Amino acid sequence: MIERAAWIGGVDAASNTCAPEGIPLAGTMPHAFVMCYPQPEDAWRAFAREAGPEVPRIMLCDTLSDEKVEAVRAAECGATAVRLDTPRSRRGDMRAIIEEVRWELDVHGYSDVKIFLSGGLSREDVVAYRDVADAFGIGGAIANAPVIDFSLDIVEIEGRPYAKRGKRSGVKQVYATAGGGRVTLPLTAPAPEGATALLSPHVRQGAIVARPNMDDARERVLSRLSSLAREG
Repeated sequence: MIERAAWIGGVDAASNTCAPEGIPLAGTMPHAFVMCYPQPEDAWRAFAREAGPEVPRIMLCDTLSDEKVEAVRAAECGATAVRLDTPRSRRGDMRAIIEEVRWELDVHGYSDVKIFLSGGLSREDVVAYRDVADAFGIGGAIANAPVIDFSLDIVEIEGRPYAKRGKRSGVKQVYATAGGGRVTLPLTAPAPEGATALLSPHVRQGAIVARPNMDDARERVLSRLSSLAREG
């Protein structure tokens, strides 16, 4: 469910091979993989040799030595991107590290090699480094994100508005207004001018009448995010 929610929310792919069908899978390599070989180059070449042609050659470049040194060496082994997963105890000024890696890749003729950043990243990290990194691997910030509490309540019984204390009785509709707001009204009330109804029935009298589509939900979220970005 985490992968499904993340995909709907806008991530490009998930690394969990048990993710629901239809979600693109992508990943790199763990430090343990690199450490199973005598030298990082041996691991990178093995990955490049054995991984399928559809798998991006993203090489982990901080296991045993300086990031910029390993990044150039990985590029020489065919990396299409280098992944920086520097531990926080060694991180210091992460922006300076990323910029240094970018500089060294460029001056050595690997300007087409991308930089993939991971390692306990938060939303604030993505905002801070999105101008110097090409992609981000996010884990805990999504998997352990704050929950949105909700509940299901009876609001009508056999056509009669009926609800417990603290709840508004009757079937309702939620409308998105032209200005980006939300208005909740009784289902029988006229819709605000120019508003779009957001709720539709999925179960009626115990029977499923519609099933949510993951791709449609993703498109709605991305469209809304684009609107919010334009609104500032």
